[in-house]
Amino acid sequence: MSTLKKINDTVMKIVKVVLILFGTVMTILVIMNVILRKVFNSGLSWSEEASRFLFIWVTFLGSILANNAALHGEHMRMDFIVEKLTGVPRKLVEVVALLIVLVILGTLFIGGVEVVQQTWPFLTSALEIPRGAVYLCAPIGFGYMFIQTLTKLVNVIKASNHELNHKEAE
Repeated sequence: MSTLKKINDTVMKIVKVVLILFGTVMTILVIMNVILRKVFNSGLSWSEEASRFLFIWVTFLGSILANNAALHGEHMRMDFIVEKLTGVPRKLVEVVALLIVLVILGTLFIGGVEVVQQTWPFLTSALEIPRGAVYLCAPIGFGYMFIQTLTKLVNVIKASNHELNHKEAE
């Protein structure tokens, strides 16, 4: 598992850098277009489309980052009932919840692949890039979140009762 953790840590560092880069470019494009429209009464036609596409990618890459959490998860979740459980019932609820998430992520991944395949031949209006390249963030995001969640499932199954019941141990 340590190799998998190193790979995930590297991927998360890359995702953070890409998020910062995309967010910065998106902000610059929006500000530049506002200035051009207000001062010169003319904007860049491709700037709005590029900003929108960057925002879509930031959303999916951000979801990968949010899903990257320890056994109990650092992202918001409603666990007030699960926190009352201990032992086998707690593990069972955690496993069932993660299995449901895996089914949903798997379905979204397959749907994302289909959308990319169907839209790849069509070019976007201003940037003239394949529309599928914009939607490629969906299978990448859902696929990586599937892997992260599968890792969480393995960790929950392997975890002792003490590890499941104590967040501070992480």
